[in-house]
Amino acid sequence: MKKAILALFVIINFSSCARKTIYINIAPPRNKTEIRSERPGENYVWVEGRWHWDHKKDNYVWIRGHWMKKKKGNIWIPGSWERTRRGWIWTEGYWK
Repeated sequence: MKKAILALFVIINFSSCARKTIYINIAPPRNKTEIRSERPGENYVWVEGRWHWDHKKDNYVWIRGHWMKKKKGNIWIPGSWERTRRGWIWTEGYWK
């Protein structure tokens, strides 16, 4: 019985961690042109600013670009908005 309860607990916890795809019916605005601050060091990469959908405001808000420390041996793949049949979706940037 304890094993069954533990298995159910694990399934519920992992299913609640699954990311939902949220579709936005309004296209994101064009990206803003930003002036980069000085690079804090050789081991940093610039992450461009982006538009983020704010559900509370029911509108896009601008997230400023920033420097991020590089992960050795990896390259930064920037995030992007993609238009689908169901609406616009955001794919987060990641290290590859």
